[in-house]
Amino acid sequence: MAVSVNMRRSHARLLLAALMPPTFALVGLSACGGQAVDRSASSSGPTSSTAEVVKPSVSVPAARSAPAVTASAELHFNRSMVRSNEVNKENKGGQANVELVAESTDLKALERVGRECVEAFLKEQKAAFCKVFGNEADYKARDPRRAGDSNCWAWYVGVPLAGGEAVVNEGGEASYVVERCPGKLYR
Repeated sequence: MAVSVNMRRSHARLLLAALMPPTFALVGLSACGGQAVDRSASSSGPTSSTAEVVKPSVSVPAARSAPAVTASAELHFNRSMVRSNEVNKENKGGQANVELVAESTDLKALERVGRECVEAFLKEQKAAFCKVFGNEADYKARDPRRAGDSNCWAWYVGVPLAGGEAVVNEGGEASYVVERCPGKLYR
């Protein structure tokens, strides 16, 4: 039991030292039993016999910086994305059937655009369905005669005339590859 507690403490000290700013890491690592590599004093201040430059005996991963925010993470629906909007079922309150191009490969952002599209068109119609394409090439690859349904879209989001929560369907990588979609959504 004592060995296990000592190992946990040693491991915790190493992790703590890895997260400390460099000026405090020297002291923190020496407390963990690291070996002194250089005892030379800094020329910028008084000499201290307790400061040591140490090399940890265990590899400590470097601190990671925050991930970069991409432009697509800020992507939101706007009317300029709409390529087609067919309204039917007008005698029941209207249903918008929208196709739009969001110019992104970020699937989460494309889903958000689809949900925002539905919200926007529900202000005008009782029901709304938005088919979101990641790029213009995939949109142009769809079947405009509707004899078949191209799966080059990324998301199909909608609220039916009956209302309720949005129905959300992802096009999926398998369909995208089988359809030989020209865009780079899953590649």
